[in-house]
Amino acid sequence: MKNMRHTVTDSRIDPRSEQPQAPTVAFNLRPVGIVHTSHTKRAKLPKYFVPRGRATLELFHPYLSGFQGLYGGLELWVITYHAPSDRVPADSWQSQHGAPGVFATNSIERPNPIEFLRARVVDLIPELGLLHVEGLDADDGAPILDIRPATSPHHRLTKPGE
Repeated sequence: MKNMRHTVTDSRIDPRSEQPQAPTVAFNLRPVGIVHTSHTKRAKLPKYFVPRGRATLELFHPYLSGFQGLYGGLELWVITYHAPSDRVPADSWQSQHGAPGVFATNSIERPNPIEFLRARVVDLIPELGLLHVEGLDADDGAPILDIRPATSPHHRLTKPGE
């Protein structure tokens, strides 16, 4: 998978309004892998849904050394790129009429197309670059931007024997 070039801007803010125009920033994203799931599109999920499905995270060759320190049962944050759906209303992240704003919700319609998803390691095959996880609510083919342990700030991974 090639680098993804992404330009961040918000053209939905009217430049004639009193609100300042959002800055435009261009940057490159280098996916470290790709998500493989049995479903291709998410269904509308109940409010406090916890996914129980399994997925396989395929890491690309340059990142295989990143498996060092991972183990079965470890909770992870999987950061993915979520392609914008173009369904986001112009004011979707602005709270209206007492409704919570987007930053107070788990809505998949966000101002920026990234997701922080929780998953648990079930099995890993480092030599093939495969990490089998459960509980990941991601679309099949979603590019993985990063993977991090979902631990407390005081926890650190230790080497066996430490």
